[in-house]
Order: sequence, then C-alpha cells, then structure tokens
Amino acid sequence: MLAKQALNTEIEPLESNDAVSEAIHSMVVLKVSSLPVVDDTTGKLLGQVTLEQLENAESDQLISDVELQQPVKIYYEQHIFEAARLMLQYEMRLLPVVDKEKTFIGYLGKTRVLESLTHMLNLAESGSVITIELKQRDFTLAEIVHLIESEGAKILGITVETPDIQAGVYEVSVKLNLRDISRVAATLRRHEYTVLTDSSAEMLGVDVETRADQLIKYMDM
Repeated sequence: MLAKQALNTEIEPLESNDAVSEAIHSMVVLKVSSLPVVDDTTGKLLGQVTLEQLENAESDQLISDVELQQPVKIYYEQHIFEAARLMLQYEMRLLPVVDKEKTFIGYLGKTRVLESLTHMLNLAESGSVITIELKQRDFTLAEIVHLIESEGAKILGITVETPDIQAGVYEVSVKLNLRDISRVAATLRRHEYTVLTDSSAEMLGVDVETRADQLIKYMDM
C-alpha cells in the first residue's frame, strides 16, 4: 500500500500567516508536538514548527516570525512501511504527505498506518505465529516455506527482523492459518532450524487480531 491510498485530507496544515496562539491550540487539540507549515498561496511544504518553539514565542506573533525546522515528510508514492518507520523514529501521530513538487496533500495518521499494516500482514486472520532464528549465511525462505506447507499449513504472512545485526542473526516470523502449530515446529526442528516460539504458543496459537487491536489502541493514546 502506498501513502496516497491512506490519506487523511480533513486536517489542515499551518500557514505562514496563522497566529502562534491558533497553532498552539491546533496542536493541543490534535495531541501532536509538531505541525507542518505550507505556503499560503502554493500549498508547498515550507517546514515544520514544534509546540516547544511556539510556547517560547509571543502569542500574538505569526508563524512567519518563527524559525521553521526541516520537515519530516513522506512522498505520496512511497510505501506505508516507510511511513511506519518515520513515525516510529520521530514519534509522530501525523505524518505530512507531499507530491513530487513538495505540495502538501494530506496526512497519514498513526492509527490508519497500523490498520494498513494489520491488513497487509494478515494480522486480523485467526491463526498462529511461529518464529525461526536464522544466521545470515543460512538465510533462505524456500526450504522453510516447503517444510511448513508439507504439514498442510497455509502461510498468511512473513516478517523478518534483525535483532542482532553484528551477529548476523535474523528472526523470521511466519503467520499460519493453524491454531496448533506443534507439528510444524517439530518438522522445522527435525531439519535443524532453531524455533523460538514457546510451547504454549505452539499448542494454543496466538490471537493476533486481539493483539493487533490492542496495539492500535495503545499507539493511538
């Protein structure tokens, strides 16, 4: 999914001639610590201001009187994964989206991004997750997929993490359509794969839909 497919166009950005007091009010209402500033005429993204900056300014000043920071933004044809990375890195609830000419066209909201990720990764589908540890030199998905499917399991999604970059270790989490994945885990271990999923998760499965809903609610607090 691309950024342009999840746009929120209802929230307006700040403009240069907006009063500082109005901008502070907008940030408080939206529960954000920064907002983008656009050109009053062209709508092009000029920069961003933070709540801390505005609180140190005079309330009767205009945004044009405040020094703008380099904006954190995403282009409308970039993937939603990049939006999630930026939001996590900069702890943002609203991420400005611009077109090729850097004209502001809307926001990506944190909840919408999380919902999109949930949909793309099939997190809302019932089933279980099995996690396998692989060293970089052994990293190949072909055999893992074959072994999993040989046990009659259907793969709903795959994610790859690198918890220990220096050691060159990957953690591959595979979402399956099965509640009981003990046979899949046993097959992988029999072929000398390191399965990190604990026994209770293997037997009972993981209610990913509930976990995803809880995560979205928590992140949107």
